[in-house]
Amino acid sequence: AVVSTQSTGELEKLKKTNIFNTVFHIWHDGHFGTINGFKLGRLPTCTVDWEEVSAAWGQTALLLYSLAKATNFKFQRFQIVPYGSQSYIQGETKFPLYTHGGLRLFLDAKFDQGMVNFLDCLKQFLDSIEKMGTFNFPYKIDKSKIGDQKGFYSIKLHFNSEEQWTKALKYMLINLKWALTVVAHSKRDK
Repeated sequence: AVVSTQSTGELEKLKKTNIFNTVFHIWHDGHFGTINGFKLGRLPTCTVDWEEVSAAWGQTALLLYSLAKATNFKFQRFQIVPYGSQSYIQGETKFPLYTHGGLRLFLDAKFDQGMVNFLDCLKQFLDSIEKMGTFNFPYKIDKSKIGDQKGFYSIKLHFNSEEQWTKALKYMLINLKWALTVVAHSKRDK
């Protein structure tokens, strides 16, 4: 009977565990949004290696992919392919969510388009959650931009400042954190 009581207690504790929160830790480090300790963005005053940015994108892609799978959500137009620090968005072609920086970054707009396509997928997913009830996410998505009544920021790196790009990425992660929480609670309540 003692083992059964302990097992029941452990089972109840596990049922209340938010697995998404455990696996995908979204937080902030100053101006940066972080996922599992990886910074998503860059600033002139704090250079983040492109490898870290790519790793953060990989975790972000895996999270949205996992949330969609958990809710049986199907994206229109694109498919998210989580592949670690070389994740990408599959559309008519492959749009990377990674870069190695350098001159190539500024000559090839596919990284920008990958981020825009990811934001499109995120908007589709968030819209599906908002349609289920009276829940609204803190930041609205409008094509390649994300923001609120104070302002919208482009997720594109080209023709943008690193500060505004980093802010857009942080807002995106905040919305993902909220989505993670909503999905985890809806799964727990079933």
